[in-house]
Order: sequence, then structure tokens, then C-alpha cells
Amino acid sequence: MVQASNTKQAHSLVFCSECGFLLDPPAANEKSINCDACGHLINADVFESIEVVTNSSVKAFTERPKFYGMEDQDSDAVAHLKDGATIKEKCPKCDAPEMVFHTAQLRSADEGQTIFYSCIKCGYKYRVNS
Repeated sequence: MVQASNTKQAHSLVFCSECGFLLDPPAANEKSINCDACGHLINADVFESIEVVTNSSVKAFTERPKFYGMEDQDSDAVAHLKDGATIKEKCPKCDAPEMVFHTAQLRSADEGQTIFYSCIKCGYKYRVNS
């Protein structure tokens, strides 16, 4: 019986040491497995204590996501509100006659969409599920 070394894998996939074929994990009571491609017998211990390491590139997330409906406001957040679609909806906080809005489908497809309102005057935000 030829056994694979017991070195810790640096990835979550285990490959045959003879032919490189991707191995299926062993059943709970199996002590060894056969490679489906070349028949090489491999000790099931190679699947124990596999350390999975993931990394993201610094460039992968260039901006922080914007969460609408949150109450933390700054002057830059209020300034961009004038670029959206407007509706004659009274602001519940300052009674301004118009608000900017946008919609998103956040729930399942058979349910209504969520409408996000932002006040042009004071920056107050809230959402309504339709």
C-alpha cells in the first residue's frame, strides 16, 4: 500500500499524488480511498485538518457599499441626493414637499419591491416595502 504524505494541505481540495486527479472525500468509516483515475491507494488521513485560506485583492473592493435607510448623515451624503428621481412626497421630518427615491427588489420575486426615500432638504432617509 502506497500512502500519500501527511503534510497539511494549503487548499481545500485534495489531489492524487500520482496522477493529480481530484479526490472525493472518504466516507466516515473509510481508512483509505482509491483514486478513480489511476487506482492509487491513498490514506484517508490526508483529508484531516485541511487548512483553508482565502485572500482578496486590495483592488477587489474599491468602495464601501452604501446602505440607504441608515441615519448617519454627512454633507457629502446629502449633496448627491439631488441627482435622483424626485416625487411629490412630504418628508416626515422637515415637511419638505419633494423627496428623491429609488427602488430595489430585496425580497423574493413574488413579493413587492422596497422603495427608498431621501429628503433633498434635510437628508432624512426611510424605506417602504410595497
